[in-house]
Amino acid sequence: MQKLSKKTKGIVLIILGISIALLGLLFLNSKESEKQQSAPTNISTPENNVEINKIILEVNDKKYENEIKGQISVYDFMSQLQKEGKITFKEKYYSGMGEFIEEINGIKNGDKNWIYYVNGKKAEIGVSNYQIKTGDVVSWKYEKNY
Repeated sequence: MQKLSKKTKGIVLIILGISIALLGLLFLNSKESEKQQSAPTNISTPENNVEINKIILEVNDKKYENEIKGQISVYDFMSQLQKEGKITFKEKYYSGMGEFIEEINGIKNGDKNWIYYVNGKKAEIGVSNYQIKTGDVVSWKYEKNY
């Protein structure tokens, strides 16, 4: 058997070193890939991203609270409370304007009307159009509409 020259031995050692290094990188890469595949994934679905809001509705200073998912109009929130037996109300639909509240808890509009406020300010849009935001307090007051 022939002896290898020093130059040939050096080349063989370099090739062997590079091969070991490449195999090590492949091994580490495959382990990282396994970790990613086995790790629980946090899949973002609409159900996970729906915000739950605590909403307060005041009628003549009596408070009604409920938790709702996502956004909801004042009218829809009142309808939810009515279905749960917490309040009663009657409304009339006006084309282009939406729902108009005519009676709450047996008290009908007459010389005075039901007027709603959001966070202490008189609302500027109808109950079926206003989307309640987190932290809003919706108040109904029975008063003269000037």
